[in-house]
Amino acid sequence: MFAVLLACAGGLAYVKLRTGPLEARLVREVNELTQARYARPSHAHPPRPGTFARHLEPLLDDVLHLYQERQKSGTGPDSTLGQSCRDVADGKLPTSALSSACAETLERARPLLEQVLAATHAEVGGLPRSLGVLAPFTQARANGRFALMYVVNLAALDTRLKLAEGRPLAALDTCLDALALSRELELGGGMEGQLLSATGHGVLYRPCADALDAAPTERKRLAISQLVKLAEGFAPFSMTLRHESALVQLVHFRGLLSDEALAALPSGSQDCVPPELRDAEASDDGPLAARRAWWTLVEGFDALTTAADLPTPARRRAFALMEASEEEEQLGSIHGPHVATYGEYAERLDLRKLQHDALITLAEVDLARAERGHWPESPPRHKDSSFVLETLGPTEARLQPCSRAHAAHGLRVTADPPPTTRQPKP
Repeated sequence: MFAVLLACAGGLAYVKLRTGPLEARLVREVNELTQARYARPSHAHPPRPGTFARHLEPLLDDVLHLYQERQKSGTGPDSTLGQSCRDVADGKLPTSALSSACAETLERARPLLEQVLAATHAEVGGLPRSLGVLAPFTQARANGRFALMYVVNLAALDTRLKLAEGRPLAALDTCLDALALSRELELGGGMEGQLLSATGHGVLYRPCADALDAAPTERKRLAISQLVKLAEGFAPFSMTLRHESALVQLVHFRGLLSDEALAALPSGSQDCVPPELRDAEASDDGPLAARRAWWTLVEGFDALTTAADLPTPARRRAFALMEASEEEEQLGSIHGPHVATYGEYAERLDLRKLQHDALITLAEVDLARAERGHWPESPPRHKDSSFVLETLGPTEARLQPCSRAHAAHGLRVTADPPPTTRQPKP
C-alpha cells in the first residue's frame, strides 16, 4: 500500500515538474491575445470605417508629447495645480476658479483632443498593437496608456467648460467620446489598461452626469442608447486576467521556455517585459521549485478567471475561498496570484459598472419626469445596480445608490424645462 501511495506521489510530482504543457499553452495564449480583435459596438452612428488603432496611430507621437509637456505646465493629475483642474472638472470648484495654466493647456490641446476623440467612433476597437500589454517594451508602450488617460482628464475639463458656456449638446458629445476613449484603454491594455479605464470613468462621472442632466429630452434618448453600447463593449474581467496570467508567466518563467517555444511566440512579445524584470527568478530554491511554482501560478489564475465574471456576491465568495486556501498553504506572491489584490481590482470594476448604470438611470428618470409631469416613484432597475430616487422638489431630485458603500456616488437630477423655453447652443 505504501508503495502505491509513493508511486502516486511520484507521479503527481512528475506531472508538476513537466512544464511542456504549460509552455505550449503559454505560446498559444500569447498568440491568441496578441491577434485578438475587439469588435465592440461603436457609440457613434454611423460608425467611422476602420479601427480605433489605425485612426490613433498617426496621432500617437503628438499624444505622447502632450503627456510629457504636462510636467512643464504643472497641470498633470498628480500635481497640485492639476488637482485644482480636476476639481473644476468634477464640479467641486466653479469654472471661474480655473487657473490660466489649465485653461491654456486645454486650449493648446483641443485640436489634438478632438482628433483623438473622433478616433473612438471607429467600427472596431482596441489599442494599437504597440500599446498592447504583450507588445515590446518601449517608451511608447510604457507611457502610451497614461498619455491617453491624460487626454481623458482634459476631456472631462472640456466637458465642464462647455457646460458653463451653455453648450450642453457639445458637452455631452465630448463626454460620451471620452467615455469611449476610456473604454479603449482596456481593449488590449491588460490589467493596467483596465484599471486606467475604470479610473477614467471616475474622472468623467460628474461632468458626464451634469451634461446628461442639462441635455434636451430627445438628446437624452440617444444618449441612453450610446451608454448602453459603451457598456456592451466593456472587457470582461476574465479576459483581463488571461492577459495578466500570460504577462506574469513571461516575467517569471521566460527562462524555462525552450528555444522552440521562444521562436513560436509572436514577434516582439519576448521583449514585452521591462528590462529590470526580465528573467526574474521564480524561486530561490532552484529550477525544480520554479517548475512547481509555474504550475501553482497557472492554476491560481485559472481559478480566478473561472470566478471573475460571476455576479458580485458569488465572485466575492469564490475569491474569499481562494484567499483562505492561499493563506493556509502560505503561498508567496511569486508562487500564486495574490487573490486579495485581484479582488480589489474587481471591486473597482464593480464601481465603474455602478457609475455607468447611474448615468443611464439619471437620463431615464429625467425622461420619465418629462413624459409624466412628475418624478417617478422609483427609478428603473438594472441587472447589477439599484438606486432610490429622493424627490427634493417639483423640479429637483437625487439619485442615490442603494448600497451604503457607494453613497458618495449619488447624482443630482433637475427636471427639463418646457421645450419652448429652452434652446441650447450646439
